[in-house]
Amino acid sequence: MKAEGSGWTLAAAWAAIRKSWYLIVGLTILGGVVGYGISATTTPLYQSTATLYFAMNQGTTGSDLNQGSSYTQSQMLSFAQLATSSRVLSEVIDDLELDVTPRELSRSISIAIPQDTAILDVQVTWPDPELAADIANGVSVELTEVLQDVVAKGPDGAATITADVIDEAVVPQFQALPNKTRDAGLAAILGFVVGVLAAFVVSLADTRIRNEASLARVTDLPYLGSITRVKSDGPAGLVVARDPHSHIAEDFRRVQSALAFANVDGTARRLLVTSASPGDGKSTFAANLAVTLAELGENTLLIDADLRRPRAGELFGLDSSVGLTSAVSGSVALEDAVIRWRESGPDLLLSGSVPPNSASILTSRAFQELLDKATDGYGVVVIDSPPVLTVADTNLIAPLVDGVLIVVDAAKTSRAQLAATIRTLEGAGARITGIVLNRVRLGRDRQSYYTEPSKKKN
Repeated sequence: MKAEGSGWTLAAAWAAIRKSWYLIVGLTILGGVVGYGISATTTPLYQSTATLYFAMNQGTTGSDLNQGSSYTQSQMLSFAQLATSSRVLSEVIDDLELDVTPRELSRSISIAIPQDTAILDVQVTWPDPELAADIANGVSVELTEVLQDVVAKGPDGAATITADVIDEAVVPQFQALPNKTRDAGLAAILGFVVGVLAAFVVSLADTRIRNEASLARVTDLPYLGSITRVKSDGPAGLVVARDPHSHIAEDFRRVQSALAFANVDGTARRLLVTSASPGDGKSTFAANLAVTLAELGENTLLIDADLRRPRAGELFGLDSSVGLTSAVSGSVALEDAVIRWRESGPDLLLSGSVPPNSASILTSRAFQELLDKATDGYGVVVIDSPPVLTVADTNLIAPLVDGVLIVVDAAKTSRAQLAATIRTLEGAGARITGIVLNRVRLGRDRQSYYTEPSKKKN
């Protein structure tokens, strides 16, 4: 066992994005559509701008004009404030008969002063394009008139600073806000960011062991291979016997090869197959592994020791009323309880009648003697046992075998469940030979190879 690493790497981030690419694309498109829809249903606004120029009304020499220009520029912020004051806007409201207050109107007016200039831009944003131009022109005209009253006067009684409209506002032809293209683009970017964050959250929340990398985060135990999941509309069962040329049959041969490499000294003759929880596919795996071993020349016996929910009889289409419990109780000899299944297939010792207390069977002296006798008569004995985290039966059998194979369902087994399974087996004194990932997604390259043989060259 080893502690899981919590740090994110570029490879992990990219894997999370690839895994949830459909979510990212969907949120990006959704964001763009929603952004465009909101923009399209929002009341359009039009902008129109009037420009004024401010100048000192006194001085004839170059020095006077320079000082006057500097003084005018220093007062531009004051003139900007004056443009949105109630003194100016009240007159504009009265002239145009607007149903707003000066404060409300000021929110639709933007004043801009280009740097180091005596120019002031009055920009008005309004739902009516004609009113936008009228308000901008009205503000500029009223500002020039109010300016005559508020600025300092010269000796002749004239205002020292004057303002002239140099560009009148015109009726805009196109709406300025909202910008549908820009809003849709920004919303799409936001949707993309949310999608990426959602992909990371989904990846962090998903603790299932989907591949070898996830397995390596839990344990250093040998990884023996993976078994591709059967399509939802296809039958499971004895795939190796039914379709020996399928990619799943190849998966089992690879597992068998890895198992042979892990057992180079040939001492592991009793193999116990188990899993963390019910429904992980360990019974189907055990049956297909036994068929694979037999087809490769191994004298193999499959024992269904899952006395809680026996499946071997169902998988092989045989009556399991006579089997392990019958041989252990002594009502039937082992040789008579064993079923010969096909010439090149494994022999089968089915469960027999389900006992009220399976522990009494599995801990009996007769059961140990049965295993010893089976080991003497066969090259490999594959034992199907109950899930580790459900009942204690597997812990009772584990010390009696040479190796334990843990079947991990890539679609549902979590890292915590596998860690608990390993701890439980090691606590019982089991020797874990390796781990097999079951129901793994078939890669596109392998899928195309097996489904389109006419388009591939061997």
